[in-house]
Amino acid sequence: MSPIRFIFGDPLKTENLASERLTKIKALAIFSSDILSSVAYATEEILLALGILFSCAFSLPIAGTIIGLLFVIVASYWQTIEAYPNSGGAFIVAKENLGEFFGLLAGSALLIDYTLTVAVSLSAGANAIVSAFPSLGDHVVTICLCVLVLVVVSNLRGSRESADILSVPTYFFIGLVLIMITCGVFSSDSVPKLPQKPPSNESFLLILVVILRSFASGCSVLTGIDTIASGVTAFKKPQYKNAQITLLFMAVILASMFLGITFLAHKYAIVPSESETVISQIAKNVFGSGVLYYGMQFATACILFLAANTSFSGFPRLAGILAKEKYIPTRFAKLGDRLAFSNGIVFLALMATFLIVIFKGDSHSLIPLYSIGVFTSFVLSQAGMVKHWLRNRGKNWYLKTALNAFGSLVSFITLLIIIDSKFMNGAWIILILIPILFCAFKKVNRRYAATDTELDLKNGNVGYLLGPVKNAQSKVIVPVSRIHKGTLAALKFAASLSDDVLAVAVNIDQKEIDRLKLTWRSMDFSMPLVVLASPYRSVVNPFLDFLYEQDERDPEKGKTIVVMPSFVPGKFWQNILHNQTATIFKTALLYRKQKSEQTRIIVEIPYQMRITDA
Repeated sequence: MSPIRFIFGDPLKTENLASERLTKIKALAIFSSDILSSVAYATEEILLALGILFSCAFSLPIAGTIIGLLFVIVASYWQTIEAYPNSGGAFIVAKENLGEFFGLLAGSALLIDYTLTVAVSLSAGANAIVSAFPSLGDHVVTICLCVLVLVVVSNLRGSRESADILSVPTYFFIGLVLIMITCGVFSSDSVPKLPQKPPSNESFLLILVVILRSFASGCSVLTGIDTIASGVTAFKKPQYKNAQITLLFMAVILASMFLGITFLAHKYAIVPSESETVISQIAKNVFGSGVLYYGMQFATACILFLAANTSFSGFPRLAGILAKEKYIPTRFAKLGDRLAFSNGIVFLALMATFLIVIFKGDSHSLIPLYSIGVFTSFVLSQAGMVKHWLRNRGKNWYLKTALNAFGSLVSFITLLIIIDSKFMNGAWIILILIPILFCAFKKVNRRYAATDTELDLKNGNVGYLLGPVKNAQSKVIVPVSRIHKGTLAALKFAASLSDDVLAVAVNIDQKEIDRLKLTWRSMDFSMPLVVLASPYRSVVNPFLDFLYEQDERDPEKGKTIVVMPSFVPGKFWQNILHNQTATIFKTALLYRKQKSEQTRIIVEIPYQMRITDA
């Protein structure tokens, strides 16, 4: 077995796609690891924004408000899943109901959010490890990138194997967190509450600003809700019902863990620290410094690392949909040999690597960029559902419309709060990136449309392509630099095409040209050798100038045919050892603009090297 097949597995047939679909238990692990893992840092973000002065008074009410928002959004997506059983991601819903403009805004926002999810999750997971083992504090980026490689390989092997890997650590984390919450709630141990300064009349505005910023930070716990709606087709049948049940279970588990962790942070008066995470401090208070504490840290790191897998499920699927609609390169719509969207997976990994390196694995720097994309998609998706119900009606359509309208309104208000609170902390970057992506989608789509129009037979101008073949001898040019087996093969083929053949060499080294002329005379070739001067040592330009001169000669023979000799090394990596002159020539010929509409025929004659090892 080759190393590639050992790592990624054997290819799967397309007919195996149905067997790759997920049960509810596995789907909860693969689609919910992102949102469930966010409890490891969402409470900490709330406390950081509140500060010591206000954390005891406002952390629980803020967490309760966020949980209320969670169930509003979940109720809205419950309806979206039923209305769009073939995957009701924000892009599809917004584009179909609100038009292309809003659909592409939603798609842009989601792609950015998926990328940030990977970077935030891996960075937070590395921080969990550093909390337990402070000596690793200088290796956060290395830890992130090593885990990223493992997640990528897991996803390239296919969704079912990815789910098998994810299920155990996901449920291990859920179980330990619930045990920690239960033990902490019923424990009689507590820490005295931090003293609070009674707010004066002059500080009400300050309090309001702090609360809003804390709420915006805590909303990071909601990122990932839409992933289930975007991946309905990955479920076993009945697909939309299984997706709805999974969505509800995810919401209940998330609410229990988030509220429980925030309550324990309040009970033990936890203060955020640069050297230790909030959840690590809670675990120490509940479990002490024994096996259960390290088990909690290990489980937290695992779920945070694997949370990136949610994006590796959602990003490639969304990229595949955008590619089918021809808003991004169509290669993103192709399934790999393991029935995974391999191009999307690899591209996401590269973008996440860039973010991790640039931000040095600091999750607190990345989180301010985090929620804008997902709440933009919430707003547009639910607004699209309002339009959907108004147009299609159906049973209880007015109640469904009201629920989606309320969800869209609440999400929009939350989005405004997030933008206002996080703008100066880096949110402005996302507000610039979304329009840039939008414009890129439009440009790519126009390019594909123009290509289809150009190639479509219905647009006429095909007479000259269907006309009779002329018997006139073609003009043929063979570029040569030295005589070798590849050159001989090209010259032989050129001679079979026509009697009007010229071999052309460009003089950039007089000694090489003298050697070539000597060899040429000794081999007594029938076609002439033309040597072109090149005072500036350019190979391509003199050749192209001569070629266009030949095009003008004997116009009844058409454009000059170029027969290009080349050789293919025994191993792919060996290409870097050679100049790739044939590729440079071919690229110049294909992309230089010409007035003539005639097609340039370029024939490459590759010589396959038999020696593979040296």
